[in-house]
Amino acid sequence: MDKREFDNQLRRQCFDIPVMCREQLAGIRKGVKESVPAEVLKTVRKVVITGCGDSYLAGIAGIPAFKKYSGAFASSFTAVRCIDAARFMEYEAGQEEAELVIGVSASGGPARVVEALRRARAKGCRTLIITNNPESPAAKEAEFALIVHTPPFAEPGPGLRNYYASLLGLFALAAAMGEAKGICPEGQVEALCENVEAFTMEYGRCMERMDDEMFQLAGLWKTHESVETIGDYTDYATAYFIGAKYVEAAGMMAAAIDSENWCHVNYFKHGPEKISTIFLAGKDENNHSRVLESMDQALGIGRPVLLITDTDREGYGARPEAHVCQVPAAPEGCQFLAPLLQYIPGTLLAAYTAAFHEEPYFRGPESLQHRSAAGCTISDSKITVV
Repeated sequence: MDKREFDNQLRRQCFDIPVMCREQLAGIRKGVKESVPAEVLKTVRKVVITGCGDSYLAGIAGIPAFKKYSGAFASSFTAVRCIDAARFMEYEAGQEEAELVIGVSASGGPARVVEALRRARAKGCRTLIITNNPESPAAKEAEFALIVHTPPFAEPGPGLRNYYASLLGLFALAAAMGEAKGICPEGQVEALCENVEAFTMEYGRCMERMDDEMFQLAGLWKTHESVETIGDYTDYATAYFIGAKYVEAAGMMAAAIDSENWCHVNYFKHGPEKISTIFLAGKDENNHSRVLESMDQALGIGRPVLLITDTDREGYGARPEAHVCQVPAAPEGCQFLAPLLQYIPGTLLAAYTAAFHEEPYFRGPESLQHRSAAGCTISDSKITVV
């Protein structure tokens, strides 16, 4: 088979990331400078990041950057589901002005993000939206806006270019906060951008090889009935993101879970030979022994397994039966950058799976969202401040 016959928009977005990198970084630099003033960043002691869908995952992946650059003076950093931030999260009385609630949304349109920001402002907190749409409802709702200035793409639509930009926005804001507080020396935002560019270009050099590997694997796995993605700590965000692409692009049932709970629950699923099982793990992470045990357990019951890691099979210790896709390691001292691009192989696999199933991009007019009598409530949901 010729893989060019199975090209699609999601795959093309993967290949565009190294192309857009420099322009996107310029947009992030501009966005950070024009967002929260340094004198405000100095006063922040608690950061809450929230968002819906992929944007919530960006929040999970962004927390280590805040800990690295701004983790001092009893600061705290958490990622909260948007429905929780909007309806359930409690604020500490008397500390509101030191709390920054960050909404993440490329479009700035989801009603729940607007609601979470409105509730936070009503409680007296500082609020910021990281978005690509300065005219969006969320941008108008927040006190501050970090506009990421994502370069235009010939095929606009949901995917991963926005995810890349959202992650960069969070990372750069964390560095800017550290500079403002004096926790790290000046120049951290620029040093971060230089590391991001080098890291992204390294992925670009590996793109064809990863694409070939995922095309071949998609051909082997095209008859599978579902997919499970497994990752711990920030790898969980990447795992969930890859699973989401399977649902959105191929319409397949997907589950994301951590390496411990997979053994407790998902291990027992029927038809193990028809479940694509994808592990995300770094060679130097603390969960190495548990991931190996979980992979061995999956292979032992006949699960087809892919490991996405920053070393080769021998380096990680994976069994011969497992497929292994090696990705570039994050720059030394910037391990938090791994989620910025770690999803590329899994997204390529999801893209080719959708192509083999002859699914239109994001399910097209046949998706349940388009067929629902209630329509899509993402932007039209009633906003209620409690």
